[in-house]
Amino acid sequence: MKHLKLELGDETYQRLKEKFKGNEKAMSDFAAKALTDELLKLSTDKSVADSEKDKAALKDYLKSIKSGSRSYGIKGQGW
Repeated sequence: MKHLKLELGDETYQRLKEKFKGNEKAMSDFAAKALTDELLKLSTDKSVADSEKDKAALKDYLKSIKSGSRSYGIKGQGW
């Protein structure tokens, strides 16, 4: 396990201290979970954004093909 030392503002520290009744282990666990959740959310948001870009690119490609054309698709499909 890796350790990271964080500097918190006085107000943030006091709010954490009140919420966890001074239990520094609970405060540390909370901060670690919050960071982990936020990083997971960021990676999920990026995956969704990439997926949306792929869908948009596919739509643009399909719109650029002439209607009735058989020049798209995988060879050997028997079209």
